Amino acid sequence: MGILSLFVTAFLIGLTGAMIPGPMTSVAVHHGVGLGWIAGPAMVSGHALLEAVMVIAIAFGAARFLTEPMFTGLIGIVGGLVLIYMGVGIVRSAGNVQMTEPDQTAQGERNGKPTSALAAAVAAGVTTSVSNPSWPIWWGTVGAGHVTLALSAFGAAGVAAFYAGHILSDLAWYTAITTAVATGGKRLSSRVMGTVLRILGVFMIVIACHFIWSGIQMIR
Repeated sequence: MGILSLFVTAFLIGLTGAMIPGPMTSVAVHHGVGLGWIAGPAMVSGHALLEAVMVIAIAFGAARFLTEPMFTGLIGIVGGLVLIYMGVGIVRSAGNVQMTEPDQTAQGERNGKPTSALAAAVAAGVTTSVSNPSWPIWWGTVGAGHVTLALSAFGAAGVAAFYAGHILSDLAWYTAITTAVATGGKRLSSRVMGTVLRILGVFMIVIACHFIWSGIQMIR
């Protein structure tokens, strides 16, 4: 496998995982309503920072620790509680949603108001990743295998190629989602979008409950 093949493989595997509906999908739509397409890159930047730490940790031998049942179980319980809080927040704020027009967004940027919204999107990218108990398991197994292969075959350049392909898949998918929300939102009423957000918020709460239950089972 050449370094280009490694990059493409990482991109396709990452894209397959990103396309599975989950908490990040709900949060992407939520932030996309207020921020527009830029919410996708903002979320992925937080996610990418966390995954850079994970890749470096795996390169130094942390893969075994990531699959420990006690560790992943605690992530499932604590992360599930955090996601319930976020899901409830999405449901509660759905009734107040206002679709932002491009000129309003530009004016907000000049006033400096979106800074906190962008920071919240970045933080959401971190939170929804670390709250998912399957995230460390994936990195401790599938991700660790790819990082080890890349490191042994191409050294640091191989790890960088794998990481770049993986992150670009997330960037492509979530930017596509927030762009669709921003462009489609102009055709949808705030009432309809509020209903969509409520559904996604409830979906996040259901997933969070599954995370908590899985975490308890892992610890047992």
